[in-house]
Amino acid sequence: MKFVVKLSTLLASVALGLTPAFGEVNASELTLTNVEGPGKRVVAYVTSWSDVMPSAYDMTNVNYAFGHVNDTFNGVTISNPERLRKITSLKRENPQLQVQLSIGGWGSGRFSEMAANPSLRKEFAADCRRIVEEYNLDGIDIDWEYPTSNAAGISSSPADTENFTFLMKDLREALPKPNLLTLASVHNANYIDFAAILPYVDFVNIMSYDMATPPYHHSPLYASEICGENSAENAVKSHIKAGVPPNMLTLGIPFYGRGKGYYNNFVDYKDIVIKENCELHWDSVAQAPYITDDSGILVLGYDTPQSITLKCEFIRNEGLLGAMYWDYAGDIPDAELRKTVADNLLHKGYPADYASAPRFNALIYYSDMVEEAHRQFAEQAIGFIHKLSYGEGFTYSVTTSLAPYTDKLGEFDIVIALNNMPHEAKEREAFENYMRSGGGWMGFHAAGYNDGGTHWEWFNEFLGAGKFYCNTWPPQPALLEVKREDHAVTKNLPVSFVAPSCEWYQWQQSPVDNPDVDVLLSLSPKNYPIGIKDIIYYGEFPVVWTNRNYRMIYLNIGHGDEEFSDATQNLLLVNSLRWIVSGCLKKQKQ
Repeated sequence: MKFVVKLSTLLASVALGLTPAFGEVNASELTLTNVEGPGKRVVAYVTSWSDVMPSAYDMTNVNYAFGHVNDTFNGVTISNPERLRKITSLKRENPQLQVQLSIGGWGSGRFSEMAANPSLRKEFAADCRRIVEEYNLDGIDIDWEYPTSNAAGISSSPADTENFTFLMKDLREALPKPNLLTLASVHNANYIDFAAILPYVDFVNIMSYDMATPPYHHSPLYASEICGENSAENAVKSHIKAGVPPNMLTLGIPFYGRGKGYYNNFVDYKDIVIKENCELHWDSVAQAPYITDDSGILVLGYDTPQSITLKCEFIRNEGLLGAMYWDYAGDIPDAELRKTVADNLLHKGYPADYASAPRFNALIYYSDMVEEAHRQFAEQAIGFIHKLSYGEGFTYSVTTSLAPYTDKLGEFDIVIALNNMPHEAKEREAFENYMRSGGGWMGFHAAGYNDGGTHWEWFNEFLGAGKFYCNTWPPQPALLEVKREDHAVTKNLPVSFVAPSCEWYQWQQSPVDNPDVDVLLSLSPKNYPIGIKDIIYYGEFPVVWTNRNYRMIYLNIGHGDEEFSDATQNLLLVNSLRWIVSGCLKKQKQ
């Protein structure tokens, strides 16, 4: 099973092969806004019935759902117009944000009657212009589901497709550029004559979801056994075949799942849990997660940060205009889906709040008086972190001793321990006080080596484990499994992946037995037996964890010169760095 995970835009700089620099580096002029980015559109549907107020920077466009064709077929009614005014007020915060009224939606009718009559069409178009001006909108989005079809319980006519073209022409005349005119399209590109409407519209939002119902997945990226031929890839191909250029297409992403049996037909992402007798799976062909019941039948198909990251990679690789999602309020409070889309498609060149976020200061601590493999890792890690600083705009210092910093550890938001821990009493006291005061620590492999000769009981408590017990020498790759998919550190990671070669440490007592510890990744039991020096046959084998009493991450990774050769593991390291630093910066602001 092969997992393909594209690193976020932060890691783009790592691929440039920049020459590592040692000592103190000031990167204050190297912020996110200095780096050219993808410049994609992100279109978020925001509903009239939700009370969630969007961030002004999660997207480039908001489609407010919904307006409707009025009862006299010549104008527009707006659901919850006061909420629409609140949404348009976001443009005062972010002047580049564009807000449109989306007219239609499933079950919203009277399109057929209006579009069939030239006088009614023009009156409807004129009313759209009135609404754009009155509500300070940037355009209109048409969501007629679907011309010539009465599947949604609405009136229809065989002439709807031709009349839809006339409607787009009348709307464009009433709404000259720079007003936007967009539309939502079913995944198979049916019902609309795209070649005829292209002169009038700005872009097309593909509803690459609701393509199937269980036991088939409704929104996979690629076709596979769990979904048949319906896929986001095929939806894009259908629209291109119908005449729409890739740079006029946004790929639709659902913030909900489609279920049956143990699950309702529609389940917001924020409400999805793995129920008893159900099991989570990942389809490596479809690049999609799904849940089965105890008989192995798919009962819920949905998207996660991992699958959305891959869809964003597809958007970039295929030259699409961007992404669209339904709907903003379906995400969890931490906004992990929305942030995944923004992280992958926006950031650079966009006035997002992360572009003006506080920068941080890191202290990189290592020893050059260690075994060769641990020294090799430290040298490569310094180069890796140096390249990251070009994207994040943070500063860092490198030291082989904490002695010069015992009185000023508080100036650093994070201590990154590559292969060593403090040994002198004054250094240990300063580090302990730093961590108890809310400092951050990211420790690798040998930085957690605390055998019987270490004589630092507080460090055992801090690490959340007992003393070093054994390792699996010689170094070898291993299959790792994510234990906490809901944690920011494991965001966008596959449920399992093969990590580069390492010697894997064990402790006695194990961090698994500590109620204060969150184990985030472990060795998969599929590796057993593992090791030669010490052979491990069974049991939980933690590799990455955090002690909830401190802002810290320990990663049993960091042996030799191959550790930065795997994109998935690199993403894990970047996620860990971000998570620690974000908590420390929040603490400073309180």
